[in-house]
Amino acid sequence: MKLCFDATKFGAGLKESVELAHQKGIPSLEFSFSPFSTSSKGALEVNKKEETYLTSLKDLCAEREVEIASINLEFEHQPGNKKSSQKFLAMLSKLVKVANFLHCKRIGFHIEPGLDEEWKGAFEQDYKEMMILMEPHQIKPVLRLSAPESRRGTSLKKWRAMEPQDWRDLLSSCQGLSLSFSPGDCLWLGIDYLAVLSHFASAIENIEGADVEIDREMLKDSGMYGPLWWRYRLVGKGKVDWAQLIELLKLYEFKGTFSLRFDDEFIYGDQTQMEDALDQSIAKIAPLIKL
Repeated sequence: MKLCFDATKFGAGLKESVELAHQKGIPSLEFSFSPFSTSSKGALEVNKKEETYLTSLKDLCAEREVEIASINLEFEHQPGNKKSSQKFLAMLSKLVKVANFLHCKRIGFHIEPGLDEEWKGAFEQDYKEMMILMEPHQIKPVLRLSAPESRRGTSLKKWRAMEPQDWRDLLSSCQGLSLSFSPGDCLWLGIDYLAVLSHFASAIENIEGADVEIDREMLKDSGMYGPLWWRYRLVGKGKVDWAQLIELLKLYEFKGTFSLRFDDEFIYGDQTQMEDALDQSIAKIAPLIKL
């Protein structure tokens, strides 16, 4: 198991994130990209300026002994929607090129489940196109099970999260698909994250280290479809039992990454606050991983 952190919210570029990882003794990081334009001619190619930057970034990673474990796309794809599929696959084609430059072997993504089962068949078709892009470079597609960025702060009245049976169906029909498992999201959805882990351990590439706090009074008053009654916190500041989870991961010989997340609304601020949050998270999780 390798410690990792999500550098996206630190407000710096990838080079600065690699330097920060080296400074903190973290061997890997992940970074998320917002949706970008795919309409202009040549937009999906890595241009000379980008190639120069990526080459220098790759050299810095080698020098600092820090790997880019995953590149994530913050786009909630809607299987069965033709426009969504075109945009999703176009953005992935560019990110595959970026990942290949950086020797990054994972690309993470979100999908929006439909109201019926047809979306799964539609995603199977998209997945075939994804593998044409990724397989030649040995890049793994990783389905992120956390709430998409666009859905955070939104009541379940307006969206549906995937459930474990959805995960099973997709893993069964999409050979080579992996998961980025979020125990915090399992907790607020009422899924026993410790019990379900045994069924999916072999498919998990990454653990999303975001804790969750639940407002029980609001939940009792308004129900699960009422106003938002849960929120992300730093690891150790919510209800996830990280020590027990990590012991189970060791039992299952988990070889992936444990990625520290920083979606806690109480710490999103300047660089000093973010680094303090990183230090707190390292202090909480690193000793558990090393035991």
